[in-house]
Amino acid sequence: TGIIGMDSALLDRRMETTPNNTVLLADGDVIVRLALGEYLRACGLTVLEAATGDEAKAILQSGMSIDSLFCDAQLPGTENGFALAQWVRRYRPAIDVVLTTSLESKTEAAGRFCAPDGKGHSDLAGLSARIRAMQAERQRRARPPSSTKTIPAKRRRLT
Repeated sequence: TGIIGMDSALLDRRMETTPNNTVLLADGDVIVRLALGEYLRACGLTVLEAATGDEAKAILQSGMSIDSLFCDAQLPGTENGFALAQWVRRYRPAIDVVLTTSLESKTEAAGRFCAPDGKGHSDLAGLSARIRAMQAERQRRARPPSSTKTIPAKRRRLT
């Protein structure tokens, strides 16, 4: 499914016993990070965000109370998702780690955070479609304008 590093049943049990989790969400794609963060906050979770592995590690080293790390495996920075997960296992073992790869695995994991029993707030198809639409718009805007030649206006001579 693309979710790496944590048994989904373990995540479900964790979410049922601590409903007001603080989640550190680390993803290099600002669109994905903001959409997932908004989704998780709507479920009542406290969400901290990081754009790189280095930012996430700095937050983790600050000693803040964090229950779960929700992280892209291909996180940019000197600490990718795998390295960050290893660091957490060694230095902050009480933090649950969920590594994801694809957009589908990210939305699936977000759904488990919000509705571990499979019921309730879980419009995952809508979340995925919204993220894809925003990414497509970003790509559309990043493309250079179509190659239409501009014909210079004729100059009139002033006499």
